[in-house]
Amino acid sequence: MKKRIFKAFAIPASCMAVCMLLSSCYTTSYYHGRAVPGEAYVKVNSVKNHSLILGLVPVGKNRLKSEEYVNGHDSYVVKHRITFADGLLYCVTGGLYTPSTTTFYLPVDSVPSK
Repeated sequence: MKKRIFKAFAIPASCMAVCMLLSSCYTTSYYHGRAVPGEAYVKVNSVKNHSLILGLVPVGKNRLKSEEYVNGHDSYVVKHRITFADGLLYCVTGGLYTPSTTTFYLPVDSVPSK
């Protein structure tokens, strides 16, 4: 009886542990214009990217135009990553659905204060 209960929780617990260990492990940053690493940036927009079969087949709007998300600024940072929630969905679907997140940042001095 105890072995059966252990087996019922072992696979989901292992999957959760792997997701937690690998969360945000895949991150790519692109610096445009005068943006450089190490400066302070403010998040201005975020978009979910949807794909299938381990990310090989993009679904929906797969070509993002940065200008639409940074309000025409010429210096900005684009970060593409797989968040914890994205990784969890990936594990639950066995790799059939592979979401990712693209986030846009502007330098602090170029964002108007409220």
